[in-house]
Amino acid sequence: MKKNLVALAVAAAFVVPGVAFAADTSNADTGPVVFGYAQITGAQQFGTGPGSSNGLIFGANRIRLGFKGEAVPGVTYYIQGAYDEAGLGNANALFPKTAGLLNNGLGGNIGGGAQAQLMDAWINFAPVPFAQLQVGKFKTPEGLEYTGTAGNELTFIYRNMNQSLLPGRSAGAMLHADDVMGTGIGYAVGMFDNTSLDPATVYSNINTFGGGQSGLLNGNGKYIVSGMLKYSMGPLLTAELSGSMGTENNRGTDNLTSWNVGVQGGMMGIHYGAGYTKASGVSAWPYLNTNPLYTPVTYSATDWHAELAANLYEMTLTPDWLDVEAAARYDQYAVHGQGTLANTTVGLNYYVNPNNPHAAEVQLNYILATRGGSINNTYPGPNGLAPINGVAYNTLMLQFQAGF
Repeated sequence: MKKNLVALAVAAAFVVPGVAFAADTSNADTGPVVFGYAQITGAQQFGTGPGSSNGLIFGANRIRLGFKGEAVPGVTYYIQGAYDEAGLGNANALFPKTAGLLNNGLGGNIGGGAQAQLMDAWINFAPVPFAQLQVGKFKTPEGLEYTGTAGNELTFIYRNMNQSLLPGRSAGAMLHADDVMGTGIGYAVGMFDNTSLDPATVYSNINTFGGGQSGLLNGNGKYIVSGMLKYSMGPLLTAELSGSMGTENNRGTDNLTSWNVGVQGGMMGIHYGAGYTKASGVSAWPYLNTNPLYTPVTYSATDWHAELAANLYEMTLTPDWLDVEAAARYDQYAVHGQGTLANTTVGLNYYVNPNNPHAAEVQLNYILATRGGSINNTYPGPNGLAPINGVAYNTLMLQFQAGF
C-alpha cells in the first residue's frame, strides 16, 4: 500500500504540473503550427535562337516554410521564409548573375534563388472583427489574385504579369476586415515603407532606409498608401477595387499611382477570373521600355487578364482518383507608346487527393508568347527585360507540388 501511495505521489508530481501548464497555456498560445510546401519545376523554351538558353531547365519555383499561431485570443502571428526560383532565376538589372535561364536572360520573375528570404512576418490584432490591425511585413492590399490566392493554390504555375505594376510586399501597418457585420463587404487600407521585397515593381528600385542614427531609427521618407474594397457572394463571385499611391526613393522619381479591378469565382467545377491594372508615374526601370536605365521618365503601363478553368471531378465527369482540371488564360502587359507582351497559357492540373487538392498536385502549362513594339528591342541588350511573371518565348512548364 505504501509503495502504491509513493508511486501515485511521484506520478502526480510530474502529471499535475504538466496538466496545469497545458491548461494555462492553451488559452495563451495555440501554436506555432508549422506549414510549408515545395514546387519543383521543369521548363523548356522554344525559339530563343542558336547558342541561346533554350535547353531544359530544372529548379524550384517556390519553396516555403513558415510558422503561424495565436499568441493570445485575438492576437495571431504569421512568419514565412522562402527560397524561390532556385535554379529558375532570371536576369534583370539587380540580378545579372542569374542570366541565361528562363526568357533567354530577359528576366521575368522576382529574381529570387540567390538566397533565402523572409517573405512575411506580421502580427494581427483583432479586438473587434470589423477593425483588425495588421503590422509587419506582408502583401500590400492591391490586386485580387495577388492578395487573395496563395502561391500553392494558383490555377497556373505563374501569376499574372500585373505583379510588376503592384507595390508587392513591404513593411507597414494596415486596418482590414474580410466580412463586415456579415454583409460580404471587406476592406483594407494601409501605409507602408517603400522598401518593397519585390525589386522589379514600379514602386521599388533598390530603395534604402534613410541615413543618420541607424536604418531602423531614421526612415527614407518615402511611403506607399494602399487600399482595397471588395464584395463577396461566397464561391460564386468576389469583386474588388484597389489602388496605391507612393513615392520611389531613387534619383528623385516620385508620384507613382496604380489601381486594379478584379473578379473571380465559380460553381459546379467551373472557375473564372479577370482583372485590369493600370500604373503611371516616373520610373527608371528598363522593363517599362521607355528610356535607357537610370534615366527617370514618365510612363503609363497596363495589364489585363481573363481565365477560365473546368474541374472534371467537381463536374462529376471523372472519379475521385482522376481529379483533373483544364484551364486557359490570356494575359497582356503593355507600356503606352512602347510595346506589348502577351502570354496565352493552356494548362492541365492533376490533384492527387480531391479532399486536399493542393497538398499534392501536378501542373502542366504551355505558354505562347507574343511580343510587339520595343518590348523586343530594349536596353540593356538586344531583347530587353520582361515584367514579373512574363514569358518572352514560347515555354513548356511542368511543376510538381507537395505541402503540409
